[in-house]
Amino acid sequence: MPIVARIAGIAALAALGIAVWFAIVLARADAYFREATPESVQRAVEIAPRNTEYLALRALQLDYDGGDSTALTEKIAALNPYSSAPRIKLGLAAEIRGDSSNAERWLLAAAAVDHQFEPRWTLANFYFRGERHDQFWTWIRSALEVSYGDRTPAFDLCWRMSTDAGEILNRALPDRHEVTAAYLVYLSKTKRLKAVPAVARRVAAYRDEADLALLYGACDQLLAAHDPAALDVWKLTGQSAPSGVFNGDFASVPLNHGFDWRPREFPGVTHVSLNAPAGHRIAFNGQQPESCSLLQQTLSLVAGRRYVLRWESRTAGIKSPSGLEWRTAGQHAALLPSGDWTPGELAMTAHESFSDLELAYQRPVGEPRAEGNVELRHVRVEAAQ
Repeated sequence: MPIVARIAGIAALAALGIAVWFAIVLARADAYFREATPESVQRAVEIAPRNTEYLALRALQLDYDGGDSTALTEKIAALNPYSSAPRIKLGLAAEIRGDSSNAERWLLAAAAVDHQFEPRWTLANFYFRGERHDQFWTWIRSALEVSYGDRTPAFDLCWRMSTDAGEILNRALPDRHEVTAAYLVYLSKTKRLKAVPAVARRVAAYRDEADLALLYGACDQLLAAHDPAALDVWKLTGQSAPSGVFNGDFASVPLNHGFDWRPREFPGVTHVSLNAPAGHRIAFNGQQPESCSLLQQTLSLVAGRRYVLRWESRTAGIKSPSGLEWRTAGQHAALLPSGDWTPGELAMTAHESFSDLELAYQRPVGEPRAEGNVELRHVRVEAAQ
């Protein structure tokens, strides 16, 4: 037993000595590495040739100095079988050298070991540069399936590959709610309005109330361009198709979007929704601009047909407001001051399918700014007899 114990003690001491020696060697390597000069990092690599952190810095130094880091990067890839970074680097370097075959091989290897966005996005760009359409659509769709954050660069790349909105929608966009919603925002911002309706239908199919703001925004963009597709997107929000004036009785609070009323806010002007009876009040405190738009709506009409705009209004206050008038289709009609509900009408001809209706204020010459309230109800458009 004493001999066995002695042998075990010697072995333990030997192991401890080896561990201490390795610790000293690795400490020296780390000291060289921290100096961060090409010579010191090379020395660290020689001492610890399997340390990928040392190898990566030495490869970066070679790149910076115009050297060839391929061998070092290949070693890093071999030591890290599940890392995409060295494989992507090798693939891009091969592409720069004109070696498309090896570039593709390394980039596909990166995507095989890493199923996140970066390898897929890199492949999509590789195939874009090579004008290989089928492979591009495969990998851009794959990239968008796992995408996050700002997807604008990916959408931009799709439109650089093709200007066919249908092709982009069908080949690039995965059935993923947040990607489709982001794409609808992108189309609205970049004014690619012809592509909006189809994407809006996809967004609406998710039946998420949080998407209503996106759909209203898309409808507003189409309306601003007087695009008939605005009607289709409007209905996707769950609203009824407008027939003449929408929400003309002010039965609901104006949405300030789409075909509903758009109250305009200015200093000195306050909008109030009324319940008994239903209506809309605009209050002036005398500090409003001399000229301003108060209320707007886009009418959906038949171009070339004659109509009559009808309404009821009343005014009240220290100085009953004057200088108010409806404007539409190049015609205008004043709202006369009256303490009782008073009907009014304006004959008009629709020059196009969408006509802008506006209630405006213009201070009459020689009069002070208006003070008081004007209330509206039963605003409607009827075909002229």
